[in-house]
Amino acid sequence: MSGKISTGIGYLDHILGFLKTGDNVIWEVEAGTYIEIFLQRFIEHNLKSGYKLVYVSFNASPSTLSKRLAHLSHLESLTILDCFTSGKGNNDPLFAQFYEKEKEKFKGNVIKVENPKDHSQFRVALDRIEVEKGSGVRYIFDSLTGMQDIWGDENVTYKFFTYSCPRLYDLQTVAYWVLEKEAHTSSFKANLRHITQVAIELEKENGELFLKANKIEGRFSKVAFLPKHYEAWGDEIIFPSIGGRRPSSLGEKIKALRKKIGMTQKELAEQVGLTPSFISQLEKNLISPSLDSLLKLSEKLNTQPVYFLMENESEPLQKIVIKPNERQNVQLPSVKATKVKLELLVSDTLNRRMEPYLLTIKEGEVIDGHFYNHKGDEFAYVIEGELEVEIHDEKHLLSQGDSFYIESRFPSRWVNKGKGNAVILWVLSPPRAGL
Repeated sequence: MSGKISTGIGYLDHILGFLKTGDNVIWEVEAGTYIEIFLQRFIEHNLKSGYKLVYVSFNASPSTLSKRLAHLSHLESLTILDCFTSGKGNNDPLFAQFYEKEKEKFKGNVIKVENPKDHSQFRVALDRIEVEKGSGVRYIFDSLTGMQDIWGDENVTYKFFTYSCPRLYDLQTVAYWVLEKEAHTSSFKANLRHITQVAIELEKENGELFLKANKIEGRFSKVAFLPKHYEAWGDEIIFPSIGGRRPSSLGEKIKALRKKIGMTQKELAEQVGLTPSFISQLEKNLISPSLDSLLKLSEKLNTQPVYFLMENESEPLQKIVIKPNERQNVQLPSVKATKVKLELLVSDTLNRRMEPYLLTIKEGEVIDGHFYNHKGDEFAYVIEGELEVEIHDEKHLLSQGDSFYIESRFPSRWVNKGKGNAVILWVLSPPRAGL
């Protein structure tokens, strides 16, 4: 059983090595860690990719969910299994009126479980959906804690989980399971981790948010098990630094910046005229560099030398001016490097409000789809060449000096129509998560 499946958040895919068909993913969350954004990115990505998705809701009313998800495309592939209205909602008219006043307006499907407090009735309803939808469906169980609240027994919740996980695995699904960390015993959480394929923890520490993986079955990634600082910006998850908790020592800063740009110790050593052993010892704070070495390191790591010398500065000082030979080449995930060249026009996107690129599309190339799955505004200006851009089945011919601005609609096709390469200034705002 194989196949890379996205969480809808690029950097999370990177540290997890993507999700795999059959994965059950436990999310252990603290209050205020924005799990709803992680869920929404997963929903949005999978609906856009043509998958059916079942959202099993114990914690949110169908009215709340329908409003939260109304802007998404392909809602006809979404089914909400409503265990809230007759569960925690106790059939209150305020919640029940959704079926009279709002259900018809919602483009997704909503199925109400009449008595979710009876766990056997709930299981029958879920089994029916699993049979009807078949294999390859995505599932979100928004609250194992909510299940336990209405069933009143941790053992019943655990038995349901042990029954469902292997079943969903055999159906080649991917399922998210959310639980509140402080609401369950340590043994309950440990038992769930033993059964599931992936376990992720969201926590708060001194007011800051951190994500770390507690289990990734069948994948090896040391970096995934280190806490990663993240921020919630609107309805996006942003990882300000890929080095985990903010580095403080000289060695930690060098290591964090090196990893951020995807450079090995050997590659960095070659570029600054040092040995890999020297870089390794430097990152472990076993030795100190000369001033000349520090200047070379700051140049190759796209920061200013003073950043390494400031004791209380945890984040790199960004370069104001980037020369052409200092640009970072970026590989687009779904486009061959022979078709396009993408160069980042700033040292990095940390704490920036924009993500600017110089995009070169080679002569005669045709690119289906958009370059990135980015939720936000985008601006493009044609520096040279001639392009045909297709947006919602409408073709636009762009020549040198033309520009366009897009919000919720993204190009589905790019064609270089001119002689020679087409060169575009391309700006994203806000930056994509994980850069």
